[in-house]
Amino acid sequence: MKQLFLKILKILLIISAGILGLALVFSLVLFLGWPWWAGFCVLIGLAGLAVGIVFLNKLFQHRREKHFVQQVIHQEEAHVATLADKDKERSQELQTRWKEAMDALRNSHLKKMGNPLYVLPWYLVIGESGSGKTTSIKSARLSSPFAEVSRTSGISGTRNCDWWFFEQAIIIDTAGRYAIPVDEGRDKEEWQKFLSQLIKFRKREPLNGLIITIATDKLLSASPEILEADGRSIRQRMDELMRVLGARFPVYVLVTKCDLIQGMTQFCERLPEKALDHAMGFLNHDLTASIASFHERAMHTMSERLKDIRLQLLHQPGFGKPDPELLLFPEEFEKLTSGLLAFTRGAFQENPYQETPILRGMFFSSGRQEGSPYSHFLKSVGLIDDRDVLPGTSKGMFLFDFFSKILPGDRGLFAPTLRAVQWSRLTRNLGLTAWVAIAIALCGLLSFSFIKNLRILKDFSREFASPPALQGEIGPDVVLMDRFRETILQMEARNRSWWIPRFGLNESQEVETRIKEVYCKQFEGNVLGSYDKRMAERMTGFTVSTPDQALGQHLAHLIRRVNLLRGRLNGEDLSMLQARPQPGYATFSPDESHPLMPELQGRLEHLYQFDLIWRKDPGRVNQEIAYLQTWIKQLLAMKQNDLSCLIAMVNADPSLTGVTLADFWGGVPARKEVAIPPAYTLKGKEAIDVYIKEMETAITDPLVIAGAKQEFRKSYKKSYLDAWEAFGAQVPSGIQRLAGKTDWHKVIDRIAIGQDPYFSFLSRLKNEIAPFTENTDRGWVGLVNNFDTAKQDAAGQDVLPKAGLLSQAAEKGKNIFSQVEKTTGKPDAAKMIESRLEAAAALKNYQKALFELSKAAVSRKEAYEIAAKAFAEDSANPPSPFITADKSIRALQTFFQNGAAPSKMFWDLISGPRQLLWDFVCRETACYLDKLWEEKVLVEIEGITSPEEVNALILGEKGPAMDFLKGPVAPFIDRNLKRGFYARNVMEREIAFNPDFLSYFTRGTKDVRAAQAEKAMAARQGSPAPEAPSQFSQSVTIKGMPTDVNPDAATRPHATHLELQCTDKSTHLINLNYPIRKIFDWSAQTCGDVVFTIEIGTMVLTKKYNGNWGFPMFLSDIGSGTKRWYPKDFPEFEAALKRENIQYIQVNFQIEGQEPVIAFYKKTLMAQKAAKGLSSPKASDIPKVPRNAAICWDQ
Repeated sequence: MKQLFLKILKILLIISAGILGLALVFSLVLFLGWPWWAGFCVLIGLAGLAVGIVFLNKLFQHRREKHFVQQVIHQEEAHVATLADKDKERSQELQTRWKEAMDALRNSHLKKMGNPLYVLPWYLVIGESGSGKTTSIKSARLSSPFAEVSRTSGISGTRNCDWWFFEQAIIIDTAGRYAIPVDEGRDKEEWQKFLSQLIKFRKREPLNGLIITIATDKLLSASPEILEADGRSIRQRMDELMRVLGARFPVYVLVTKCDLIQGMTQFCERLPEKALDHAMGFLNHDLTASIASFHERAMHTMSERLKDIRLQLLHQPGFGKPDPELLLFPEEFEKLTSGLLAFTRGAFQENPYQETPILRGMFFSSGRQEGSPYSHFLKSVGLIDDRDVLPGTSKGMFLFDFFSKILPGDRGLFAPTLRAVQWSRLTRNLGLTAWVAIAIALCGLLSFSFIKNLRILKDFSREFASPPALQGEIGPDVVLMDRFRETILQMEARNRSWWIPRFGLNESQEVETRIKEVYCKQFEGNVLGSYDKRMAERMTGFTVSTPDQALGQHLAHLIRRVNLLRGRLNGEDLSMLQARPQPGYATFSPDESHPLMPELQGRLEHLYQFDLIWRKDPGRVNQEIAYLQTWIKQLLAMKQNDLSCLIAMVNADPSLTGVTLADFWGGVPARKEVAIPPAYTLKGKEAIDVYIKEMETAITDPLVIAGAKQEFRKSYKKSYLDAWEAFGAQVPSGIQRLAGKTDWHKVIDRIAIGQDPYFSFLSRLKNEIAPFTENTDRGWVGLVNNFDTAKQDAAGQDVLPKAGLLSQAAEKGKNIFSQVEKTTGKPDAAKMIESRLEAAAALKNYQKALFELSKAAVSRKEAYEIAAKAFAEDSANPPSPFITADKSIRALQTFFQNGAAPSKMFWDLISGPRQLLWDFVCRETACYLDKLWEEKVLVEIEGITSPEEVNALILGEKGPAMDFLKGPVAPFIDRNLKRGFYARNVMEREIAFNPDFLSYFTRGTKDVRAAQAEKAMAARQGSPAPEAPSQFSQSVTIKGMPTDVNPDAATRPHATHLELQCTDKSTHLINLNYPIRKIFDWSAQTCGDVVFTIEIGTMVLTKKYNGNWGFPMFLSDIGSGTKRWYPKDFPEFEAALKRENIQYIQVNFQIEGQEPVIAFYKKTLMAQKAAKGLSSPKASDIPKVPRNAAICWDQ
């Protein structure tokens, strides 16, 4: 079951692989855009290739089987040279034997009957050493026309091989070690060499039969296992013979030394002399492969025949007294059966791994009668010692007819092996199949090549059946020519991506060549020619007053076109031409006021490049170069070789950009910002140098512009430095680009790492002016270089030495300066080094101060502390980082100036980071104080509507306003009689206080002091104290309605709670967003605070009205019954309410009976004010508390 399942699974996998391969082939065909039937051609071709590969693989395997033979054939001499002396002699002897035998045959008269090597059949005799091979051949007494080939016998008989040339056949007698190896490695190697010689000299019909000898004594004495092992060894040799020779031949088993069977000699002596020439054996006429049945029939037939002959001999007249041995012979002969069966079973048994040889027959013989015959009968009766000894005669028995008739008669049984037949059939069929499949595939591919040629031509003709008809308008013509170019490129790509052979069908390539010629003719004649004509007319009108930009555009176009043409003449391909600077095509527009669109310019660039690539005539290229050079010389001569137009050319280059404040500041643009044109940048200078080099390359004689080039470089240097100096003076104005706090923070963060706009500009300036630093009288150039040197020195210095090592470092520095002075002999050298070190130290201190100041961006509180320290400098210890920064700047001025004229531009840039930080700190401090005013003061007066109460509360001696004035604000304000409170100015900057804030304190403090004086006077005059609330009570009915919020709020209120606290009880109104009514009994004597809460989400918003007048104050606040509160009214939950998108909360009540309460509240308040007898100021005279202490810059 398992095997069946695996077989089915294997079949399914093969089918799946086939389907997958089919899908892949057709997917590839469709992907490549081939016709669907091409897939079948590909499949047939692949199948043919696969069959061909199988055919070659089979051929390789077949040749590999013979490889050891062919290798020996082709490398015999080399192999012999590598052997040891003894092995070399043996191998050489084997080759010599073969050579002598072949020479003898070739020189014999057999050549008259045909090829002497194939006239007579060849038979090979193999068997164990001493098995009687040579004796049997010699005792056969066959006639031979040749003298015996000289033989060299070893210890055990034939040394390698002996040749026996008889009239009927040629017999090769081999050494016994070939059949049963003695030394496995050496004997097997010599056997393979023997086979190589055999196949070398007789390839067509290598062997006609094989004779295997087995001695009788071994059959009688050896065990069946040994005999079967010997048979398997012989089988191995037969298999090698059949595989190497590729043929099956009859195999004869010849049992030798039959005289050692008891009675054989006596039995044969009674036979006629002629009878001894007959062959004694049994032929396998039907060539059956069943060894057991053949062996049984053969031995039974032989035994019965011998018994019949025994009876005939006994009944012959005059026979006399029979010998006992003669009577025992047939029975003794039968004793060979078991041993012979074991041997033949080992040699001829069928198995699935080897081809079964043809067992033609078994024969018995005796070449020499010697030794002691073996008798099973005597052994059984215990007379083993009474054995006869044969006389040693050389009477060959049963050999003559075997060699002279039986063997030659079976010559026709030679036939190819089944393996060879299968191989021949397979190779023939596979080769034919592969040839047919490949032929079909080639026919299909040839058809496909034709169709693909046809399709390419049809696709092109579908786009352009004729050359493009241009209209004379630059826009449409360029678009049409570009489409023409793209179509040609598509044809070119399809011709280049031809994966299969063209089979001589090159029509699409030829058409491609002709189409490219048409393209060049159309482009040069209608597009480029028209432009050159217009350009010539335009340039003819140029004068000395022509703007440099217009002149530069045309000149750059001419120069770069000349260089492209020269590059093409030098063999540059498309990629190399595209890497060159390209001419501009803005002037292609017929209307000078409307330049050509960039898209059309890009298309023209490609059109011209491909025109150069596809242009085949060098003469046309040279003609165009000469034409363009003429115009270049004319334009230069018109300007007297003035090269100032190069600046305009570079400025017009869209690939180059100038320098703007945005490069350093970012932010948003301000009005009328300065900028450095592209021509006055390093890249602009490089572009100018390139233009000059291109110009020198384009014109025939570069010396024509040599003088003009020098004059241009002088004026260019001056303009270059002027541009950077003017721009540097405007860099500080870039602060106007900072639109908000985010932009400021970005700049502050860059100050901390030394990459602020000012220092970044100085670094850029150092690099940009590097080519012009020599031979200049600009003082700021040296300052920029000194600053860069100091910055590098500062970066290379270690952290400042610890306090204990400071004196040692200073002393060591003095020693170094002394050594430098002694070595150079110039005191200025040491002073210069000392000045550099001091400048580096000053710059390092400046950078540290800036780093400390940049912490102001961390929080506004940090900025406030830094500002407070700077404004209170007299009492600050340690000094403010701003003071440290200013000292460092002054030190740098001392070290850098060195007698040179000061440069305001440079020092504004150096002090720029400090000034920007000071501005930032003051701005952030203003915001911090404004926030603090709200948190410390305004919160305290929330809900108090009376200006008198407000001022009395916050402007009192310990009021929050006075604490604020004497605390956080104190460092930033001053006061005098004339101005009152005013903002203090430090380092040309003051905190942006709200003017109302300062005037409030100026007026408010005066009013408070006046009120305090009146109160004291009233106390001295005994004025009565204000009355307590009189007896008054009132019932008020309040109906709670659902609470509202803005419609797009994420959360809505789910409950409100109104509580009136009285001494005897508390009244509650809980509104769960459905109408509910409650009566509140209020008494001026017994009732106090009112608490109103709103529950929304997880937040509880609370409004509290304190004191006896709490309920009247609540009613006054609610008014008609509707009240809106905003997130700012609940500071604690303001952020959370905004996150829920709550813009307002509206509470709704229906109130009855509130008018008497409100009227009593107002009347009582007025009575109390009158009872005090104090002259309160008019409302218009009472200063209003300002909502903002300072002007915050991000509000």
